[in-house]
Amino acid sequence: MLNYYKELLLYVRNKVSDKDLAQDIVQETFEKALIIQNSQKVDNPRALLYRVCKNIIVDAVRKNKDFQEIEFDEEFIVLEQETPEDILIEQNNQEVLMKELRKLPPKMKEAFVLYVLEDYTKQEIAEIMNISFVAVEKHLSRAKFELKEKLRRKEEY
Repeated sequence: MLNYYKELLLYVRNKVSDKDLAQDIVQETFEKALIIQNSQKVDNPRALLYRVCKNIIVDAVRKNKDFQEIEFDEEFIVLEQETPEDILIEQNNQEVLMKELRKLPPKMKEAFVLYVLEDYTKQEIAEIMNISFVAVEKHLSRAKFELKEKLRRKEEY
């Protein structure tokens, strides 16, 4: 699990502006993950680390309502009223997208998830995946192209 330390620290640093706090959160994450790993079988240690880490961050926010170190990426601005049909179509598109995302080659999928869902920079992804910056760009552009094509084909039916 220790081979995920740098990756997890980069993730937390994106969410927390204080370097020392980020290191504390990652340390606590590893402590809790090791306890879990000793008590049950863990199939995906990386996923466990991220889940535990996110829970620790959420707990810190709940405990301290004035906690301003965490950046929230979500915007809750509603520009126009969505109809139930629009919501259903959007949910269906998201399901199709996630299904097609799972079908991508592993490196392409990992780069896409880190970039789009986890908000890593291309340079950080290159370091995490131990590949070149150009390779990251190729993985991302191919993933975007393939997903757009697959969604376009689904809409035609």
